[in-house]
Amino acid sequence: MKSLTAWFYSVFTAALILGISVIGLQAPRPMIDVRTIPLITHQGGLTPLHPTGEIFNCTQDGLRRIDVILTAIGPSLRAHVTLKLRANSPEGVVLREVRVKPELTHNTPSWASFEFEPVADSRGKTFHFSVEPADEAATSLSPWVRYHGQLGRNDPWGDRYLPADVTHEAEFVSAHANLRALAFPVESMFPSLGTTRLAIFDDPNSKEPIRSSTLSLQDETHLGWAFFSFEPIPESRWKRYYFELDAPEHCRLIGTEDESHRPIPVFKTFHGLELMNSSLRGMTRGTLRQPDRDLVFRAWCEDPPSGVLARLEDRTGGDLWLAAILWCIATAICLRLFVFKDASPTSEVDAPSEEELVPDAAAAD
Repeated sequence: MKSLTAWFYSVFTAALILGISVIGLQAPRPMIDVRTIPLITHQGGLTPLHPTGEIFNCTQDGLRRIDVILTAIGPSLRAHVTLKLRANSPEGVVLREVRVKPELTHNTPSWASFEFEPVADSRGKTFHFSVEPADEAATSLSPWVRYHGQLGRNDPWGDRYLPADVTHEAEFVSAHANLRALAFPVESMFPSLGTTRLAIFDDPNSKEPIRSSTLSLQDETHLGWAFFSFEPIPESRWKRYYFELDAPEHCRLIGTEDESHRPIPVFKTFHGLELMNSSLRGMTRGTLRQPDRDLVFRAWCEDPPSGVLARLEDRTGGDLWLAAILWCIATAICLRLFVFKDASPTSEVDAPSEEELVPDAAAAD
């Protein structure tokens, strides 16, 4: 390939890739997109007494839609769910109320979309939304939760119920620093019917825990993960800890069995510190605020076709197109060097002589 032609193809291909990328930025994007891949913990069935919600800051005008991931944990797949959008907090004025019947498959997470009349002046304001059952069947729907921090120990959902009204014990090694929470799968947990308490020890013979956590009345859980949060334990990496979990009457944990066929609890450990400089203000259960976790949700605003591109240009201080040009030049150079290369010279092959063309039979004569 000639040098000039190779450069033309290189520049054209780089410009084409850049153009396709810019076209992709014209599609609408959610203002907030809480992502957890794969999904790790779900909260358990919805309850009308203490609705699950989230507080967040809106950075755009025209808040118009909220999506929440739900999973059917019971037999009911055709249930109505209500979303209430409030100003500022769970105690705020209700601004919008939407009732939908999400399309769900058993044990398969799916997005439930709640669309409402846009809030024209939503930029710079704080909102709260809650999701609650609109009919009795919706109590078998569970939203998903993202806990702040890294996942350490990650046991799967268990395969059997553990006895209630007993104290469950286990030991584990912390994989990261700043151990700050344990989560247990439960069939039912009703703190109103008895104290549910987790105690963490650094010595199996110690009588005084180094951390403890007690669930509040709003932490009632049905077929979900119950979180026990506590002040982070500094320098916990690779250290061994022991816990005792008091499961009172009417509280059944979900676990498995060890090699000796003894029933044991399964659990997840979480490490790390809380989010900084985020639009997310934490999950709510009724009026209880839980700033150490968030619902897995998306918030959409009225965004013009070039809204994403405009925000990128604004956040880069006007250097977006300079960066795009430099990227295009660098990509063209790479294409020229490694794709549209000059043809390598071939070695000349000597033509056969007349003697080599003479048949063997003629040579024998």
